[in-house]
Amino acid sequence: MTHVVKFHEFGGPDVLKIESLTPGELGPGDVRVRMTAIALNRANSLFRGGNYLFKATFPSRIGSEGIGIVEAVAPDVTGLEIGQRVNLLPPDSESESGYTADINIVQKEKILPASEGLGDRQAATAWIPFLTVYHLFVERSLVGEGLWVVLPAASSSVSLAANSLAHHLGAKTIGITRTAAKITELKAAGYDALVVAEIEDVTARIMEITGNGADFVFDPVGGSQLEKLAASVKPGAEINVYGVLDPGGTPLPVFQLMNSGAKLSCYTVYELISDPDRLSAAVAYYLPLFKAGDIAPTADDREFTLGDISGAFRHLESNSQFGKVIVTC
Repeated sequence: MTHVVKFHEFGGPDVLKIESLTPGELGPGDVRVRMTAIALNRANSLFRGGNYLFKATFPSRIGSEGIGIVEAVAPDVTGLEIGQRVNLLPPDSESESGYTADINIVQKEKILPASEGLGDRQAATAWIPFLTVYHLFVERSLVGEGLWVVLPAASSSVSLAANSLAHHLGAKTIGITRTAAKITELKAAGYDALVVAEIEDVTARIMEITGNGADFVFDPVGGSQLEKLAASVKPGAEINVYGVLDPGGTPLPVFQLMNSGAKLSCYTVYELISDPDRLSAAVAYYLPLFKAGDIAPTADDREFTLGDISGAFRHLESNSQFGKVIVTC
């Protein structure tokens, strides 16, 4: 038997239930993975609440990121070994194949190599945050030597990954955090400067730090703060919005964009992971950096097991976490 987390209605963490199922048989191209750790994402919370890009169909599974050990492969699968440690790419349908379970059966193309340089808790969240930043930071080279990069939601796993990669590329980072509660941890994470949004003028502080405006903004928040960010960049700089952590809606700051000449764009990591060639290039780029310790993902210190999945999501949604919330199996 395997234990699988499902929900039968939209709602908060308490709608999640653990159910026992018999694992299915392997079909062509299938790999059975015994999970060791699962990473929880804000997107999973939005999905569970009915507020994400994709709508759940009930009963629905949940989960899109994790690490485990190859337990069995279909006869036609090559290139994987029993006992090999692997990461999972997001499923095509989170409702049908979400990964919050102790055993998952996935197609081989959903398998990524686990980094040799990371333990399971870090490795569980290595790929999605760093794949999210790859397109803007590496493919388009918007981040480079001496450039100022603004990272709202500074304690989120993607912003922490962006901070790590930005420094590897020689850039300087400004983390924006809502309150001062995580200042000590954020300083330890190596941000070059920090802005506390509830007590500081975001636009004025960024202009003070940079001298003449930021070179790039990588924003997972949206909301009313976007207007302040649009007023704090150099002429022609790009602001990329890749999330909507602010649930209050995101008005388009037309006049600020006109005044600054800033370019506004949006992005989802699914653009990258749906392209095998670009995905392979990203994996080849990151693996040696992980192994050498040049970049690193951040896992929250709190430990949760699958049996406390609701508690893990409550911690995620409390905004008290630092980095990715990890559930061990």
